[in-house]
Amino acid sequence: MGKLNNTGRQLRIAVDAMGGDYAPSEIVRGAVQAAKDLEVEIILVGPKAEVESELNRTDVTNLPVRLVEASEVIKDGEDPIMAALRKTNSSVAVATRLVKEGEADAVVSAGATGATAVCAMRYLGTIPGIERPMAGGAFLRLAPDTVVLDLGANVGCQPNHLVSFAAAGSIYAKIFHGIDNPTVGLLNVGAEKGKGNEVVKEAYSMLKNSGLNFIGNEGRIQA
Repeated sequence: MGKLNNTGRQLRIAVDAMGGDYAPSEIVRGAVQAAKDLEVEIILVGPKAEVESELNRTDVTNLPVRLVEASEVIKDGEDPIMAALRKTNSSVAVATRLVKEGEADAVVSAGATGATAVCAMRYLGTIPGIERPMAGGAFLRLAPDTVVLDLGANVGCQPNHLVSFAAAGSIYAKIFHGIDNPTVGLLNVGAEKGKGNEVVKEAYSMLKNSGLNFIGNEGRIQA
């Protein structure tokens, strides 16, 4: 049995077929492989002719892979944020709206971070108390259960933003890694309490009183 969503139905993932290097060929190949390996339904989103051309080169027999057309593409060289706001029928925008409309359970894009973040905020919003979108990931080989964020979605942050990143990371670790009470650490220039600039020092104080399982400027953590 494949991956199921919270209703017991096969997990449906909308994939921006035009986002990332060597799209759509490599994106389609990877998405089809995910349908095989993870047993999830894949919804490829992009210009019909281009995506179908790639699908015709790939064996999708008996695989839950389908295409939803998007008439626009955010291209290299465009300002990703402005393009995402202007091109409401871009592949990443249409893929994100599939989640909003309940047609998909998740959206994946390897395209520009700014465009993906704009579409996520515009069509999906954030968890209450989380002001900004963020990029996160795990140290897959070194520490696969450790969630690191933000990884580039934000340039300048205030202490409250760092606290919200910690809260989001803690929630992610609970849901996706099955950790009941994830430890939370603050990435800093040293382990001592007084290290860092004023933003980091204030974030330390706020995290200590946040109710999260905060253990200070520490690397051995889950979020």
